[in-house]
Amino acid sequence: MGIRIMDFIEKSNKVLLFIAAIIVIIAVGKSIISDFFRKDYSEPKVQVIDQSDADKEEQKPKLEKRYVGKIKDVHILEITSDKIIEEQSYSSNAEMMIVSSSLNLSSNAVNLMFTKAGEKNHLLFENNALIVEFSPIQLKETEYRNILSKNIYSVAKKDTNKDGFLNQNDKKELLVSEYDGSHLKSVMDNIEGYQIISNDMVLVYTKESSDTIYYTFNVLTSELTKLDTNL
Repeated sequence: MGIRIMDFIEKSNKVLLFIAAIIVIIAVGKSIISDFFRKDYSEPKVQVIDQSDADKEEQKPKLEKRYVGKIKDVHILEITSDKIIEEQSYSSNAEMMIVSSSLNLSSNAVNLMFTKAGEKNHLLFENNALIVEFSPIQLKETEYRNILSKNIYSVAKKDTNKDGFLNQNDKKELLVSEYDGSHLKSVMDNIEGYQIISNDMVLVYTKESSDTIYYTFNVLTSELTKLDTNL
């Protein structure tokens, strides 16, 4: 009797292990099939429209707000859009910027709202522009971050590659402001990107023909210096 019970238990364990193995195989198979048929991710792009199209009800840009975070006493909200109205003439004033995502901005953010308790809010740009990268102030040096005394922005303002959208592939403008978005100033037009390399020191790079040109920008003194990188 005891032998039969042990034999039954042994066979039952084998059946349970077999069923568990089938379940695992099915789960892994579904995951593989799902990954195989998954469409490639495409980051959001902001469509460029002219003023005449913007006047049409169905073409009006859809603006949305989202809370991003807080710097000192200032709360920051991003404004996102699926469309942006192309300006008719280009100027180098600070109306468009690139944002790096220290405060996790969306890839279709076109403006920032700075607001303090009991005070009227302040928009970073008078005219919306695609924020590609944003680096907020950093008061203390850490192992991974350098001190940054002002906000740094990289912004795409014009559809320079004429694909009908504003995205990181368009030429960008580098701007700086105080932590609360005030005193916005343009540093350089037509940049490819930037990188914070030391305390209050930013490496800016752009392209001339097929050559990459590098500059350093001192956040405290506003000094922009071209580096000699000729071969």
